[in-house]
Amino acid sequence: MSYEKPWKSYQDQLNQLIERGLNVTDRPKALHYLERIGYYRLSGYLYPFKERSGICCPLAAENGKKFKKGSTNRLVLNNYKQGACFQNAVELYVFDKKLRLLVLDALERIEIGLI
Repeated sequence: MSYEKPWKSYQDQLNQLIERGLNVTDRPKALHYLERIGYYRLSGYLYPFKERSGICCPLAAENGKKFKKGSTNRLVLNNYKQGACFQNAVELYVFDKKLRLLVLDALERIEIGLI
């Protein structure tokens, strides 16, 4: 199996995020989060901060996706919106983690109550 993307150190990953327009106010702290959470897990929380293209009408499907005839889309670009901050993505990650734990706790209580 070959990988198309080259290996990047945490510093290189952070530099890539900064090059794409993400605001990083505390580099050592951001590096710590990248090491602990991981680039790809955190990238899901960075997704809402990515720039979108203008409305376009794709002529061909990408990666097996099917488009409706005459549909319009906005493509997600690699750059981040102006004002997008690394810390916002971390806060979304922490919120999601806390919410997930609360939901699992409630689910456990329901399961026990049904026994």
